[in-house]
Amino acid sequence: MTVQNLQPGNVKDVRATEISGTVHCYRTGQGYDTPGTVGWQPTGGSLELHDIAVGQTVNFQVNGRPGMIANGAPSSVQLLWDNGAAISAPGQRENAAPQVIGNANDKDMGTALQANGNSEAEKAMSTLNAQWYNAITTACNLDPSTFQLFQGNAPLGSTSESLWNVLDVVPPLSVSNFYNPSQANVFSTDYGAVIANLNPQNAGAFQSAMGDYYSRWVEYLNTNPTMPQGGILALFQDWSQMHMPPGQAQEAYTAYQQVSQGVVPVAMQMWLAAGGGTGGTKAYNATIEQLKSAIASAPSASVSLSSSSESSDLSHTWAKAEMGGLYDIFAGSAHGSYNQLTTSLINSGLTITASFDHLITFTAGPLAKPSSDPILSSYQPWYNSAALNLAYQNNNNVVWKNTPPTWEDTFGKNGNMLRTSSALVVVNGIKVNMTSDARFDASSQTTFKAAAEAGIFPFFEASGKGGWTHDVSFDSSGMVTVTSTCPVGNPNILGVIVTPIGGALML
Repeated sequence: MTVQNLQPGNVKDVRATEISGTVHCYRTGQGYDTPGTVGWQPTGGSLELHDIAVGQTVNFQVNGRPGMIANGAPSSVQLLWDNGAAISAPGQRENAAPQVIGNANDKDMGTALQANGNSEAEKAMSTLNAQWYNAITTACNLDPSTFQLFQGNAPLGSTSESLWNVLDVVPPLSVSNFYNPSQANVFSTDYGAVIANLNPQNAGAFQSAMGDYYSRWVEYLNTNPTMPQGGILALFQDWSQMHMPPGQAQEAYTAYQQVSQGVVPVAMQMWLAAGGGTGGTKAYNATIEQLKSAIASAPSASVSLSSSSESSDLSHTWAKAEMGGLYDIFAGSAHGSYNQLTTSLINSGLTITASFDHLITFTAGPLAKPSSDPILSSYQPWYNSAALNLAYQNNNNVVWKNTPPTWEDTFGKNGNMLRTSSALVVVNGIKVNMTSDARFDASSQTTFKAAAEAGIFPFFEASGKGGWTHDVSFDSSGMVTVTSTCPVGNPNILGVIVTPIGGALML
């Protein structure tokens, strides 16, 4: 499987045979949400052009032809294709017209390409995902009104920045999410775009004094300039002395003194001091060392699931019936031969038991003030909840500038900041035992073992990585048992705690 990013306005030259079948074009939330298009033109052929919104996917049948794929949208587009077995989008037939799927901002690539599928394997996996979610929340005392199951290769990593990258993801509207950082809607990026698009309070006198220079000052701020020792007021003084007539510069400086301590300039000063949108790590207020220390004394937990009796009803959850994540029991799901294995394994009756030596819900939030922690002290605070709350509470052009992103882009029905990840649910010392009543012949057993080595439900990490091992055995009748283990010292993310943005701003 190949994934490539295509930035706004860019074109990908497709070589002959580079994409043997379908290319899936998914529009991310990295950029503006305004209308856009994506197009495919084979060499010597006519252009296929389709509208595409954030969170939607358009499919083109390339079929080995050379040509060009163009991103005419104001946000980045991800191209995904596989030159092995076909990976069709939900309801998509080979040679059918391109189909648009997904809801803006609330669907990542895993959801957009795989959710609501209609193959037997997808149906079986959708049911198993829902059953696993219900088993996990019940056994581990996790609240289904806030918990989102975290899927994919989920080792925690060894640095605080890897921890923060996960916390910085805006959870999509789904009870499970296949995490891929290159496809994520990022909270800090969205926050920076909002802060840069707010008018300072009581800024009328300042804007009047600036005249035509006001738009130039705003453009300069958007370049993420380095913040001087004296903060944003000193930054303005340096800029105005270089670019404005002396008398007007002094008048504007005096007016800016009156507004510079307001919530918006203070938030912008913090954002720029932390590197703005083009640099600098956006830290959170907890570290990997704090998590490792806390989880060492966390209690154990165990889960059991029988596919014949566990409920798959998700109507009681915060996302209701919305389900995302992987739709194959194997991580290497591009192989068409795996579909039959998945269907047989689940539909014949599946039993899963899992034990965790330690389970902890670890809370963290954006870094909003200096810290004395030896790690956090080297990172600049970047987040100002008062400024974001001001933006959230005021859907008007007094607070918001009349340019994207708008309040609707951000907090509306399909906005990109509707939720936050307020905590991670982390487990350490994992053993998962899976058995099925399905019978596999010798050929299928060989395929099954190879598939399991590359990663298998529910954590999907390959054997030999992150401490994981997968032991696959078959009895004389062909019934399979899979034992997956990951020893203490290799914490994995089980899920995230989702908080609506309104609730997060009240904390």
